[in-house]
Amino acid sequence: MGADVLNEGYLRFIFGLVAVIAMIIIAVWGAKRLGLGTATGFRAKGRRLSLLEVMPLDQKRKLVLIRHDETDHLLLLGATHEMLLASTAAPATPATATPAAPPPSDPARKAPFLSADREA
Repeated sequence: MGADVLNEGYLRFIFGLVAVIAMIIIAVWGAKRLGLGTATGFRAKGRRLSLLEVMPLDQKRKLVLIRHDETDHLLLLGATHEMLLASTAAPATPATATPAAPPPSDPARKAPFLSADREA
């Protein structure tokens, strides 16, 4: 009789553990489906407004970089005030940006010791 009670306790424990793990997995899946799994709390795909970056300065102030349509805005948020610091056009994506041209090559610049030896 004692062994049956012990086995029943283990089975209840394992069943409870599996049930709790399953509920955690379902809650995480549901939160991601609702968009709560992102750092900003909402998904930025297909939206006109997105939060790009947040940088805390101290306990009461932080810098926030947001994108509205094709414009980036840098905001200073404080406990009692908000201030727009800069507003610029959003940078082009790396795929559409043109690469910078390499600087012209100058043999004397690459090997200064060799050019100095030639002059002497």
